[in-house]
Amino acid sequence: MADQRPLLLLTRPQASSEAFWAALPEETRNSADFLINPLLSIHVSGPLPDLSGVTGLIFTSANALDAYATLGGPVLDIPAIAVGPATGAAIQAFGFRADVAGGTAEQVIEHVLKHGYAGPLLHLRGDNAIGDVAHRLNAAGVETREAVLYTQKLEPFSAATREALSQDRPIIAPVFSPRTARQLGRESIGIDCIRFAAISRAVADVLPEDAAQRTRISRRPDRDGMVELVKEMITDTASLERRL
Repeated sequence: MADQRPLLLLTRPQASSEAFWAALPEETRNSADFLINPLLSIHVSGPLPDLSGVTGLIFTSANALDAYATLGGPVLDIPAIAVGPATGAAIQAFGFRADVAGGTAEQVIEHVLKHGYAGPLLHLRGDNAIGDVAHRLNAAGVETREAVLYTQKLEPFSAATREALSQDRPIIAPVFSPRTARQLGRESIGIDCIRFAAISRAVADVLPEDAAQRTRISRRPDRDGMVELVKEMITDTASLERRL
């Protein structure tokens, strides 16, 4: 008989996927299995930029903080603006004074302007980043530089993942970025049992058109919102399977 426990397909980098699984309530983790297959691999490139005169740093992902640490970036007595709570927690653990925005690049810009940052600020990011943060803050009058600290390479499903996804069981795939959503859409062609949990409408819109009826969107564009959504989807799936 096929295993009907939901399978949670986690496609962020290994550490981020493990952290997301650990953030789920114990009851949820006990109701599902999980499989990690990163669709983006992170490669620290550097170099570490000149930090002299910078009055604040902007991190729109924890990957940027990891790259900063790998490159030997120091803990400075300046605020570090985090895109959301998960990145903020990592920043605070590193030693910075974290100032947490609402969860999206758009909200980072709003946060900087609302709180009167004068600059110069420095946005530390990967080679692919959404929101055009530095350009838009400069246009709004806040001097902001940017530095690319890492590159992101698209990765396919492994043979083991394809085997797991061929089983007759419910599959739930959280999606956190448009780039990952595009790659997940390409890799999951023909796998119609996947249900998607999208962090935002912008991410959901990048998934294949035929996935719309199988996609739910987080009420909040942050990890806490995604934890809540995935918990609901696993609970709903488990309840449906029990009734069948």
